[in-house]
Amino acid sequence: MSFKLFPDMPGSARVFFFTADSSLPDSTSTQLLSNVLSFLKSWTAHGSTLTADAIIISNRVLIVSVDESAASASGCSLDSLNKFIKQEATSMGVDLFNRSWVLYRAPMLDKSNFVDQWTTEKLHDFWARRKAKLINDDTQVLDTTLITLKDARTQLVSSFSDSWHASMW
Repeated sequence: MSFKLFPDMPGSARVFFFTADSSLPDSTSTQLLSNVLSFLKSWTAHGSTLTADAIIISNRVLIVSVDESAASASGCSLDSLNKFIKQEATSMGVDLFNRSWVLYRAPMLDKSNFVDQWTTEKLHDFWARRKAKLINDDTQVLDTTLITLKDARTQLVSSFSDSWHASMW
């Protein structure tokens, strides 16, 4: 299934990634997304409503996008978002704040296809696979370090050789 990431948001929108420590069952993924979307409807910064949206890809990665053209997400509003997501994740028995997960897969022509199976490993295991040549330059990785929606639309899925991982290798 191919789609454009947050089609109603401008490329300048900010994106935030939260990767689960395990694959979420469909029902948990659906419930988490519903709860986050409800929160985003009333999310504010200094009294101004923020325009935001969220999706979950591969039952593993929650992505929140916020259009800051009318109001900027400030420290307090970002704290409230993180607090809400942490509470939701804790109540569902998942950790969405461990940044050491890497999602990767065999190369696909359609990089906007997020449905197909991703392999998820801790960063140190990912590097061990790379060292063992089980991960090559064509292996596709999901980059959860991106900041803008424009970048996410074009670089969310990239080959290892074009990713930040390659500069670390």
